[in-house]
Amino acid sequence: MTLSPSFSKNLAFSRFGAFAGALAVTAGVMAIPAAPVQAAAARYYTVELAQPAVEKQAIIRGVMFKCEGTSCRAPVVGSAPRNVCVSVAKEFGEVLSFKAGDRVLDAADLSTCNQKKKINIAKD
Repeated sequence: MTLSPSFSKNLAFSRFGAFAGALAVTAGVMAIPAAPVQAAAARYYTVELAQPAVEKQAIIRGVMFKCEGTSCRAPVVGSAPRNVCVSVAKEFGEVLSFKAGDRVLDAADLSTCNQKKKINIAKD
């Protein structure tokens, strides 16, 4: 059985069309995840301490907090902000302000955070 020349041409064009379509779909799909990843990357815990942190960094609830002076920062994870705040106060001392992404803890939440705060004693 032999194929006619027009059938071979049509087969080549249909394969090219399928390839071009697949390429377009792939390019479109690869562009979609960029926005959510960038939005998630911008979410941080932002903490202001009453005293400068003795340790410059610590792993708290599975995330690395880095501190400079009285300011600490870490990427937001799935833990409840109040629980993270309590853990930060236990590790670094009294927390004056705590922000998890867009959420800012109020005075009552901060009071709860600081109930088990670490007391830093100056070393001479």
